[in-house]
Amino acid sequence: MCGGVFLYSILIPVLGIPAAIEANECKPVEPQSAEVVLSEAQTIKLQAEWKRAIDQDKTSELWRLLGYVDAGKINIKSTNDKGKTALMAAVKTGDQCLLAELLQRGLSISDKAYTGGTALMYAVLGNQAEMIDLVLLREQELNSQSANGWTAVMIAAAKGFKGSMQQLYKAGADINIPDVYQWTPLMRAIDNRHSSVVNYLLSLPGVDVRHINENGSTTLHIAAQTGDRALVTRLLELDADVTATDKNGFTASHVAIENNYPGIAEVIANSRRK
Repeated sequence: MCGGVFLYSILIPVLGIPAAIEANECKPVEPQSAEVVLSEAQTIKLQAEWKRAIDQDKTSELWRLLGYVDAGKINIKSTNDKGKTALMAAVKTGDQCLLAELLQRGLSISDKAYTGGTALMYAVLGNQAEMIDLVLLREQELNSQSANGWTAVMIAAAKGFKGSMQQLYKAGADINIPDVYQWTPLMRAIDNRHSSVVNYLLSLPGVDVRHINENGSTTLHIAAQTGDRALVTRLLELDADVTATDKNGFTASHVAIENNYPGIAEVIANSRRK
């Protein structure tokens, strides 16, 4: 199994036409003999190397070990301890050639890690724009959630990847799905001070600014903690709830005062008088 035109012909019907494949830049897989008998210790060592390469996103190492996969010495479906596959490492790092080889050998875009992680989530985690587009062509569960309730949108919001967020939204992803702690993507973006993502989300129709997380906090509470006056003003314009109280009985205005932002507390108080 080799690279170049052969891999190009595989990916055309499967995912599209990745740039690396189109340019015939993929190197051939170095073959290993299936006739060589390995000891149990050697086999275990190879399998451990495969899993470690997945865990550390070392795609060059995975590429080296593909020859042993073809020789039947490594199970290509072996994952790391969390169920992450070699394909997930490939999309996270943007390695299109490795992705093609793995697809040809039976790995699937639809495989999930034990924690519920998907190929799309890993592509977003790596902020790999081209990979996101490729995976989206086959992704059946755009709003899939991992064990902690995170979606691909949540990852983009928490990491501050505006471009990835735009790709997901244009593909039809839900921008309001909360995680197990009832935090929305907007809340995560505000808390992590990713202003470009926050502003983008606030520009979208249907974004939820009044959602309440498990602590009783709204987006306005979280914004008041950051000291971002412009953001607080924008949330108020979008009808954020100024009367909501968190589990401590604090309104967003109280939170601003507690965090030494009296000016923001005043902005919130003035909005209540209008």
